[in-house]
Amino acid sequence: MRARRASGRFRERAVIARGSRRLQRLRPEDPATVGPYRLVGRVGSGGMGTVYAGSADGLSGYLAIKVIHGAHAADPEFRRRFAREARLMARVDSPCVPRFVHADVEATLPWLATEYVPGPTLRHHVERYGALRGGMLLGLAVGAAEALRAVHAVGIVHRDLKPGNVILAPGAPKVLDFGIAYAHEDPTLWLRLRRMRRRVSELRIPHPPSPPYRTGAPIASGAPGGDRVGTPGWISPEQYRGAHATRRSDVFLWGALVAFAAARHDPFGHGHPKVLARRVLHEEPDLAGLPPGLEELVLAAMAKSPGDRPESAELLRRALALAPGGGRGPDGAPAGTDRQRVRALLDREWTRVSARLPKPPRRSRLPVPFGPRRPE
Repeated sequence: MRARRASGRFRERAVIARGSRRLQRLRPEDPATVGPYRLVGRVGSGGMGTVYAGSADGLSGYLAIKVIHGAHAADPEFRRRFAREARLMARVDSPCVPRFVHADVEATLPWLATEYVPGPTLRHHVERYGALRGGMLLGLAVGAAEALRAVHAVGIVHRDLKPGNVILAPGAPKVLDFGIAYAHEDPTLWLRLRRMRRRVSELRIPHPPSPPYRTGAPIASGAPGGDRVGTPGWISPEQYRGAHATRRSDVFLWGALVAFAAARHDPFGHGHPKVLARRVLHEEPDLAGLPPGLEELVLAAMAKSPGDRPESAELLRRALALAPGGGRGPDGAPAGTDRQRVRALLDREWTRVSARLPKPPRRSRLPVPFGPRRPE
């Protein structure tokens, strides 16, 4: 009986190591090298390109190398924007964003290399092991807010923040795919968004049931424009109305991300994209499981009007204030810079949770991914 109870407690913990992303073997059509790097496996593939794990002599671990598809590489406007995003990513410095390493925007197929981040996605972890609680939930909220602050500071808007783009790495949550959606805008995108807005306004669908919404099947993607627009239910109200995504659109998605982590289901449920659009535009999200202070901040972040939401820097400060002691010293003043307070909170809450987790299995078809960050 004691062993059974211990086993139950073990399963309830955040088993991050077991949920690590599995590298796939290279396919016959994949290149053997990209720039100076040898490719050792596939991480995944999407509408913009394919992500590989790469290594090189003298490199202490892996890199994640995103290689752009040929159709986009043939577009001069795409190349220009991709080059701009690479320059901006090189300026981002945050413990919650994968470290930029290298890029070649002039290659036949442009590519960009960053630190490879081990760990499961937030969606994988929550769906398998349950909602985040306590220090781990606050660590996620602070880490995601810090990532937004860092990329917004250099002029990047994410547009596609969602549970599948957040990795629960051993030392910190890491937000992936910054700037990829922003780097290429379909010339017809906003026309199609306006048409979508008109269709949504013309719907004669009764209001959905009160949260949590359990109707319909999960949708991985499929909004008009694909991932260039976003994932149904993970699009801000102003984007549904046809406006451009802004930094405060990312803040809205931050709120949805934290709500998902606490409730174990999407804040606007599942269903047809048009039904999800109406919910985002007219209904309140499901905030079950959020502690009072964090619930108030998520509500502010998910205001229907962008002007009612905090900017990411303010969002981070308010999230840090929810830490025990409010992140302040004995004199009541902030205990260091925002970056220092983020690192201190993650070292105390997130790393403490990670330290209790089991080690990755010894056997693996591929070597262990990228190691810890360099000391800061």
